[in-house]
Amino acid sequence: MVNSAKLEIRKNKILRAAEHVFGKKGFQDATISEIAKKAKISEASIYEYFSTKEKLLFTIPTQYASDLFDLIEFHLKLIRGSGNKLRSIIYLFISSYEERPDNAAIIMLLLKQNKKFLDTQGHLKIKKALRVITETIDEGIKTGEFREDINVYLVRSIIIGTIEHLVTNWLMTGKPEKLIDLVDPLVDTVLEGIQSKKGTTSPLALIKAPLIENRQEE
Repeated sequence: MVNSAKLEIRKNKILRAAEHVFGKKGFQDATISEIAKKAKISEASIYEYFSTKEKLLFTIPTQYASDLFDLIEFHLKLIRGSGNKLRSIIYLFISSYEERPDNAAIIMLLLKQNKKFLDTQGHLKIKKALRVITETIDEGIKTGEFREDINVYLVRSIIIGTIEHLVTNWLMTGKPEKLIDLVDPLVDTVLEGIQSKKGTTSPLALIKAPLIENRQEE
């Protein structure tokens, strides 16, 4: 009898193979046969875990989003100042896409406009990870680092929308070569618009959080 640890390892192997195939070929052109070949298992084994190709696709972002949220939570515990926290959050989001371009392609090009994906665990976990942006902006308003009159929803939308645009353009054109080079210009522009006078003169607000590399295992 196969134990649960081995089952989980096999499932993750399938998901990483599917991430590669879907990311490179898209949903319509990708086949279960190709995914099975990449994972070095039988097609029947894939269907033991996922009843359809679509369910397999929808499951891919779930573990990614969960891992990203845990990583963000860990780093935020070590950082002081809402501006610095916002810089780290944006860095971790952008670097996670850069390190896993196939996953980025699946989320931005295949699933972003898929209404069925909205009801999945993967989408809920991505929303949970994005919620820390709102919480960090709220925190900055409460501490006086950010202006009281800003629209939190609008600022959050600007950040998320810009990240999505940058990642999508990078996937389609290959430019810029390094996405993380855009982190500081993006954060600096956002902070310039939302920091209060108190926030701009605070020593904490002038310190850029160290950009800790996201070393997720392949």
